[in-house]
Amino acid sequence: MAELLLEIDGLAVAANGVRLLENVAIALEMGELVALTGPSGCGKTTLLRAIAGLIDPAAGTVRLRGETPAALGWPAYRRRVLLVAQRPVVMEGTVEQNLTRIFRYAAAQNPFDEGRALELFGQLHLEADRLTQDAASLSEGQRQRICLIRALLAEPDVLLLDEPSSALDDAAVEALEKVIRQEADRRGLGALIVSHERGRLTDWCDRVIELAASKGAG
Repeated sequence: MAELLLEIDGLAVAANGVRLLENVAIALEMGELVALTGPSGCGKTTLLRAIAGLIDPAAGTVRLRGETPAALGWPAYRRRVLLVAQRPVVMEGTVEQNLTRIFRYAAAQNPFDEGRALELFGQLHLEADRLTQDAASLSEGQRQRICLIRALLAEPDVLLLDEPSSALDDAAVEALEKVIRQEADRRGLGALIVSHERGRLTDWCDRVIELAASKGAG
C-alpha cells in the first residue's frame, strides 16, 4: 500500500458567506494523480485555495503526512503544497528571474537548478532562450507552463492544479500530462487536478472525484 500523503477530512468551503462544498473527504497517496470535477461554480477552485492555505476553510481539517499545517509551520506547508492557478501569475522581470525568486525565501529547501529548468522547458515545448525573455511578454499558454515549471522546481510533495491546460494546444497538453506523470513516478509527487475535460482526465489520472455543490450554494 502506498504511503498516505495528503488527508482532507470534512472540509467545507464558502464564498461571500455561502457554503459551496460540504464534508469533502480525500485521501491522496504518494504518486497519485486525482482529478476533481463538478458543476461550474461548485467551489473547485475555492477548495484548492483552502487546501493550499490561501483561504480559511469553513470547516474540516487538512493533514500533510499526518501533520496539520499549523504543526508543520505555514511557510513549510505552503512550500510543500503548491497551487498552480488557472490564471498564471508572473512577476516583473525575465522568465529566469521569475523562476529563481522562490529559491531566495527562507522556506526554500533546494537551490535553483538551471539544468533541470531547461530540461523541463524542452519537455514542455518551450525554447531555452525563453529564460531571458520578459515574462510579461509571454502568451497565456507559455505563462501556464512557466508557472508549472516554477512549481516543479521547488519539488513540492503535492501540486494543486487548477485547469492547468486551459490555454494549451493538444501537443502541449500531452506534454504537460507526461511531465506530471513522470514526476509522480519519479519521486512520489501527488496531485489534485481541477479540469472540465472529464474525458481526458480519465485517461491520465488515477481516479476522478465528482464534487457536488452544497444545497446552500444554489
